[in-house]
Amino acid sequence: MIELAVAIVLLLIVVTGLLHVSRLARTSLFLQSVLREEAGSRAMDPGATSEGADYISDWEEGADGLRYTSDDQPVRNSSGLSSTFMSLSDNSVDNADDWQHVTDESRLPTSMIQVHNNPMLGSLVEMTHEKERLYVPVESVIRQLVYDKDEIPIEEEVWMPLMGGLL
Repeated sequence: MIELAVAIVLLLIVVTGLLHVSRLARTSLFLQSVLREEAGSRAMDPGATSEGADYISDWEEGADGLRYTSDDQPVRNSSGLSSTFMSLSDNSVDNADDWQHVTDESRLPTSMIQVHNNPMLGSLVEMTHEKERLYVPVESVIRQLVYDKDEIPIEEEVWMPLMGGLL
């Protein structure tokens, strides 16, 4: 009976943890969906203003010495930017000769044709940005046994290229 009681308690703790993790994931997906909708509708607006996006090449560990935690800092390095955009433009057609059949007429502020002709133009791609943070309450069992906080912040950030009113 004692073993059964201990096993049931451990099982309930595991189930509570799984429910908590699923709530965090659901909140993150919901927030990202809302932000994508807001950024997407702003990207389609012909009068939208652009925000400058930094090219992040890697991440450095923060003060805790662990990767993939909230205190990590981005490494902003645009040295590989032109080769990245050249690779993107090269892979956007099946054959390199296909660029001869593409028209230069575009309503986009910066089109793939312009990036193909000059890869550094890729750094001029105009972007719109949305960022939001939601707080998810922590279950009391999880708070007492694992995570001594009342809530966990979920932060999402979305960048979208401006489409210049393209419908």
